[in-house]
Amino acid sequence: MVAELKAVKREALGSRKVNKLRMQGLVPAVVYGEGKIGLALAISEREFGHLLHSGDRVVVLKIEGEADKQALIKGLQFDALGELVLHVDFNELRAGQTVRVNIPVAVKGTAKGAADGGVVNLVIHEIEVECLPTAIPDKIVVDVSSLELNTALHLREIPFPEGVKPVDDPEEVVVQCEPPRKEEDLTTAAAPSATEPEVINEKKVEAPEGEAKDAKGGKPAGGDKEKKDKK
Repeated sequence: MVAELKAVKREALGSRKVNKLRMQGLVPAVVYGEGKIGLALAISEREFGHLLHSGDRVVVLKIEGEADKQALIKGLQFDALGELVLHVDFNELRAGQTVRVNIPVAVKGTAKGAADGGVVNLVIHEIEVECLPTAIPDKIVVDVSSLELNTALHLREIPFPEGVKPVDDPEEVVVQCEPPRKEEDLTTAAAPSATEPEVINEKKVEAPEGEAKDAKGGKPAGGDKEKKDKK
């Protein structure tokens, strides 16, 4: 069953109004429909938090004074600490419309190669699938009991629930059974690199009048200016 989320229309926009909403425990949101202007909404921060923790991606928006809208959670903006949701974007779904979502992968069973010291390595932790909103699985379970040492399971070998279709490369390796790493390999991996990589800081771009957008930019981390040698 698709989760429901209560919402009210927002008439007043702008940073002051948005900040006032957040002080009232509400989160500003926008639901976009194909060929329609986005509808500005306000939703409960507490209720939406529960929804996020449940893992649901599709909701039925119960909008006061409007017809119910089935929508996909398309974009989120968090605060600088990544804890508070500042803005939510929804995409309205048509009846019978499929969606593409990333589903977490879970491993079950003991690989045959474990008897030879093999270690199971989950190569990809999420698989993108296409299905109806009502058919979105909580996880994709991969049985590794048939894996022998130095073998792998590819995406084409993974069974999916009815109505759920993977969209990634069928030859992509999902999980593999590898020999245990030697002690010298672990020592080499732990050794610090002689060349430090350049650090890129994420820069948030504020939208006009406090409305959130998905725009992001970046710039190299600042450093001390080069000092000239004194003679």
